[in-house]
Amino acid sequence: MSLVDRCRGGLSLPVMVSVACVALSALAGCRSGPPERQDPVSVRGSTRAEILPEAKSIQDKYKPEPLGAPPNPRVKYHVPPVPSYEDRPLSDNICGAIELADFEAAVIRAGYWPYLTGDREYTVLAVPNGPFEAYKHQAVPDLMRPSGHEFLKGFVGQMILVGHWDLPAIQRKAARRGGSIQVPTLAGPGHDVVLRPTAFGNVEVVGKDGTVTLVGNSYPQSNGVLYVTDSILPYQ
Repeated sequence: MSLVDRCRGGLSLPVMVSVACVALSALAGCRSGPPERQDPVSVRGSTRAEILPEAKSIQDKYKPEPLGAPPNPRVKYHVPPVPSYEDRPLSDNICGAIELADFEAAVIRAGYWPYLTGDREYTVLAVPNGPFEAYKHQAVPDLMRPSGHEFLKGFVGQMILVGHWDLPAIQRKAARRGGSIQVPTLAGPGHDVVLRPTAFGNVEVVGKDGTVTLVGNSYPQSNGVLYVTDSILPYQ
């Protein structure tokens, strides 16, 4: 019996729509949309925080003033330490870090920001302003323009990993699986990354088109884990 026949037989329109939605969901497979926004009431409060990497992109803009020019003190280019709070979601801690401002804008423009505000866990490999701006200007000039949206979506999506992958979890699971683990990303099928702990205590991320190294420790979040990379994870 078709949906139309069932509707004629007594099913109301809302019920028919619900049935259709279930059928479409089944056809779409397990892929679903962004999670619902995390409810802060359900998150256990904490005062624990870790300092995010220093804002080198601001310091690099300092230039000593030429003779006779107005003073240009170096202190103007100092940014106070930025903490990452473990009881706040990825979205809060990323938007609070001036060194991740370009990456934040890219995540928003690519359409992934709802994932970072949600109640599911993701692991984000955030790119500092310096490497991001160099990549945008030299390699992909239209990265942040409408014409580059599809590329941006894949580029950013490969740096948002599904699940909670802090350093202990990576090291433990990699040791059991031959030294590395494969993790899916929001870029979709064919864009999984391989996490490989190194002898220096950090983690190398192997993507479809190249590699990148994670800097320092993982930063716990209420809905996942935040890392900062040393450069761009290549994407073609």
